[in-house]
Amino acid sequence: MPTRTLCLIVLSSLAFGLAHAQPPKTGAPKVDPKVDPKAAAVTYKDHVQPILRKHCLNCHNADKATSDLDVSTYQALMAGGSSGEAVKAGNPGQSNLYRMTAHEIEPKMPPKGPKVPDADLAVIKKWIEGGAPETAVGAAKTAARKVEIDPVAITKGKPDGPPPMPGALPDVKLAKTERAHPVTAMAASPWAPVLAVAGHERVLLYNSDTLKLLGMLPFPERVVHVLKFSRNGKWLLAGGGRGASAGRVVIWDVTTGKRVTEIGDEADIVLAADISPDHKLVALGGPGKLVKIYDTATGELKRKIKKHTDWVTTMEFSPDGEMLASGDRNGGAYVWEPGTGGIVFTLGDHKDAVTALSWRADSQMLASSSEDGRVILWYAEDGFPTRSINAQVDAKAVGAARNKLPGVLAVQYARDGQLVTCGRDNTARIWKADGSQVARLEGFTDVPSKVVFSHDGGRVFAGDFTGKVRVWNMKDKQPAGDLTTNPD
Repeated sequence: MPTRTLCLIVLSSLAFGLAHAQPPKTGAPKVDPKVDPKAAAVTYKDHVQPILRKHCLNCHNADKATSDLDVSTYQALMAGGSSGEAVKAGNPGQSNLYRMTAHEIEPKMPPKGPKVPDADLAVIKKWIEGGAPETAVGAAKTAARKVEIDPVAITKGKPDGPPPMPGALPDVKLAKTERAHPVTAMAASPWAPVLAVAGHERVLLYNSDTLKLLGMLPFPERVVHVLKFSRNGKWLLAGGGRGASAGRVVIWDVTTGKRVTEIGDEADIVLAADISPDHKLVALGGPGKLVKIYDTATGELKRKIKKHTDWVTTMEFSPDGEMLASGDRNGGAYVWEPGTGGIVFTLGDHKDAVTALSWRADSQMLASSSEDGRVILWYAEDGFPTRSINAQVDAKAVGAARNKLPGVLAVQYARDGQLVTCGRDNTARIWKADGSQVARLEGFTDVPSKVVFSHDGGRVFAGDFTGKVRVWNMKDKQPAGDLTTNPD
């Protein structure tokens, strides 16, 4: 079986994380009713949910609800599962959640691991005895979750006013790591000279004209697997997390560096995500094989689409906001109507993992790249492929390569319709809209994993697994410098 891009990224990131990470700050607060019987009420949100995430969420989540039990939210837990009611408020002795985790009845939970620690069981018991409340300030917390979103007009051209640029960003104290983090995600602002690059538990912002570091945004959720600027350049989205543990999407205001909101509470990493052009929706996906669409303002899950047969690896909203494309590790790709979750097209020509999707600025063409060695250009009116490009191999070498072409790891449209790709032949390449090659960019010491155009199309940035980002000028196709995910 061919080595897949996603596996390399995940393994590289996990290896780096294990070498440098501090112990994760997880687990429930230590609430011991024997020590402090007058302590404030134990709640699901503040005390019980962290325990369930640690011990139960791997099997009982929204994507994999073993025995039809989902413990990831209060509402889902209280709904119970195939064995009936999980929690009987006020009575731990009649609550399956407590009795199974305490190993009082079969099946014992977790089924293949040690019993939940006594301190955590005491928290669960006290919570049930206290009436199993969701939160001490439920209504107030729900109201506080709402994000005020300024109306965003969807336009094909540059928005009015100066493009958003980082200003006085918060002073972030993050230590320089022993070695640079692989470039697992990268994005360029559509209107300003800003480049975002994923580092270890951080996102680095560079000026794409001067190549100077503008600042850093902390991402304690751990590994960033996707970066996207909103279509007007005002927001920066990051998705990622910890493998088989937790995943989330974070959105920052580009100008201030402040977190606007957090979306999703996944049981696994987020590998693909995007925000709609009007800022109203956030879509995400990952190992759960689902496309999830959330309301940005409330954080409410609005759509859950079950169609992919493998990990969702990439997704992108069309510039007009009318379509959402997604691709998976098995070569499946689809176009959805985000408002309803209905399928528009099935894009079934790739034979290996879909690694990236990019819409042309007019929303009429969609480019998809794959480990099968091809970039396919799809016509949005009917969903048919108009051109297939063997993107990472020279024309004379196609015959010798037979059916095994070097995988394409990234593709992006420029505003003028040109394309840039990179892949397993250790090159990045620039293409005309008709699929003819313009330039071949070389000099990598490792496989380039991500590639983007600058805001004005004047430069190309390509990052590799060593953590280096190489820069080329489009005018003369000559190198213009290097960046790193681990600056001084």
